[in-house]
Amino acid sequence: MSDNKENSLAVMPVRRTDGTHALRLCLDQGLLTPDMTRRVVGIMDSCPGVTLRATTGQRMNLENVPGDRLDEVVALLGTAIPKCPPGVSVCSGGDLCKLGMQPTRSMADRLLAVIRENGPYPFKVKSGVSGCGMACGLSFVRDVGLVAGAKGWDVYFGGCATSKACPGVRIGKGLSADKALEVVGRALVFYRENGKKRERTSGLMRRLGKEALLSALA
Repeated sequence: MSDNKENSLAVMPVRRTDGTHALRLCLDQGLLTPDMTRRVVGIMDSCPGVTLRATTGQRMNLENVPGDRLDEVVALLGTAIPKCPPGVSVCSGGDLCKLGMQPTRSMADRLLAVIRENGPYPFKVKSGVSGCGMACGLSFVRDVGLVAGAKGWDVYFGGCATSKACPGVRIGKGLSADKALEVVGRALVFYRENGKKRERTSGLMRRLGKEALLSALA
């Protein structure tokens, strides 16, 4: 097994009601390297019943890990952490998709850096980057969403996909990558300074109204 840090996985153990555990693999944009894949397959071969399932956040769950083998499996994969760091839902974008207007994966890396730089926040921040208006990166229903167009990036803030589902407020249109990320950073500061504990950005928008955010960004 390789000791390359690039192939080491951060995993978040989640106890299930039947006594088994799921190990959430905290992947970067859903990427599994060949070495990571071999580790996962080796575990499934040696642990009958263990399965691998994709999550909506472009991560993977190793399911049905027996409690008495949890530490062993974690050690084979990498390091256990209490919570996965923020991630970005991202589509293939203009580099790979015929519908994509702008490159998305490099933009997702930059967006993630902005999210990390401006925290901590009152609650979790989910984000998405989409290369066109089809929004395969779920950008309209994320706390922070970027949607590419022919002239640049549209920026959305305060979307959610919960029981009170709503699209985000558009706070930028046709912006350059640098300007879009600047607007995101300012919106995140507004959330950090005005959000209540465990209040998502959508709750903040419902409580204060979109005008408060737009005024702060003006």
